[in-house]
Amino acid sequence: MASSAGLSISGVGSGLDIQGIVSQLVQAEGAPRRNILDQRESTFEATLSGLSKLKSATSDVRGAAFDLKNLDNFRTRSVSSSNEDILTATADPGTALGTYEVEVSQLASAQKQASGGFADSSATVGSGQLDFATGAGSFSVSVAAGDSLADIRDKVNSANDNDYVQASILNVDDGAGGTEARLVFSATETGTDNAVTITAVDDDGNNTDAAGLSRLASANLQELNAAQDAQLTVDGLDVTSSTNYVEGVVQGMALDLNKAEPGTKVDVTVGTDNSPVIDALNDFVEKYNALNSTYRDLTDYDAEAEQGGVLQGDATANGINRSLRSTLGGNLGTGDIQNIADLGIQIDAEGQMTFDESVAEEALNSDPQAVKDFITDPTDGLAEQVDSVLQPYLQFDGILDNRTDSINRSLDRIDDQRAALDRRLDRYQDSLITQFTAMDKMVQSMQSSASYLSRIGVNT
Repeated sequence: MASSAGLSISGVGSGLDIQGIVSQLVQAEGAPRRNILDQRESTFEATLSGLSKLKSATSDVRGAAFDLKNLDNFRTRSVSSSNEDILTATADPGTALGTYEVEVSQLASAQKQASGGFADSSATVGSGQLDFATGAGSFSVSVAAGDSLADIRDKVNSANDNDYVQASILNVDDGAGGTEARLVFSATETGTDNAVTITAVDDDGNNTDAAGLSRLASANLQELNAAQDAQLTVDGLDVTSSTNYVEGVVQGMALDLNKAEPGTKVDVTVGTDNSPVIDALNDFVEKYNALNSTYRDLTDYDAEAEQGGVLQGDATANGINRSLRSTLGGNLGTGDIQNIADLGIQIDAEGQMTFDESVAEEALNSDPQAVKDFITDPTDGLAEQVDSVLQPYLQFDGILDNRTDSINRSLDRIDDQRAALDRRLDRYQDSLITQFTAMDKMVQSMQSSASYLSRIGVNT
């Protein structure tokens, strides 16, 4: 940009403010062109912003259409238990529909073993090695002379290979009016396979007596809680499980056992859950309405403000709107469900969608396959046709990308034009300074001559 910054010129001969005059002339020369460039830039940037909003809203519609194609939406199951105090259940998408009769006679439990009593947690036990073994694995802990009951607890809990046992100390009545500390070993998992067997390698030479480290071997421990498996029947057939979370008896279904109650039959019913389809349709309607609102904001004319939207008359915006309206307004399917109205979706004159969930629910209950085909068919389905309409606009190097690139190139050209204008105004400024400087020198020369002549006339 041309500038007179740093310029300090005043007319010695003429008395004129040459700096101010040149600055005003340069500004007046560049103002019309600069205003045109500013207006063009503002228009391009507004269009760019509008296209960005349009692309975002259009992409959201395409994403909602993609989610409609998720086949798990149509395979989701609802599960009910006739007695949730005894058990609850869940089912994966696609689990066989039906009712199963379950009786829980025994819950799975984890083993607990307690040592004999010690004076307190600081009492020493002995030295050697404790070996822990379960059906899942084993580990060992070295006990040094002088290690207290608390030290042994901490060594067991921090052992690198220990995924099976949790040690703790309980301070309980000793039966004689006082208290005693007892070391408790709890299996971390339920079931008989996870029962813990503890053996000792006692430095006193006897691994099985009730003295030294062997006091912590299983043979010398009190079993507080036995390890046991869950026992149940499903439709009269026996099932054994090491945990109270029973999977795989019915493929895709899991039973969560809460209480054993022999003789009580619980009905577990697996049914169809329509909510994922309804939710996906609601999301599509929401995203479509957001796009419609964005389109109207960008393209409508505000009569009160006498101003049109930044994309009023824009071919890309109108193309997206027309293509979607045309596609959604016609018949999409060839089966019993042929258009979105059959699912309770309507589009009003303003382009706004409404959704009557009860219509979709009824269609899903009466003919779920027809609904599924209408929405998810890979060629003619609702989701695929919406995606096909929007893909040319949203794909990499597609219509919206090309529009954006074109506008950015126009903005780059404006920057180039501003730079060219600045160079021209710099030359114009230099030219004016040269002319005014020459004029000032001429005026100064004339004034000098007049002064000289005046002095001659006075002397004569």
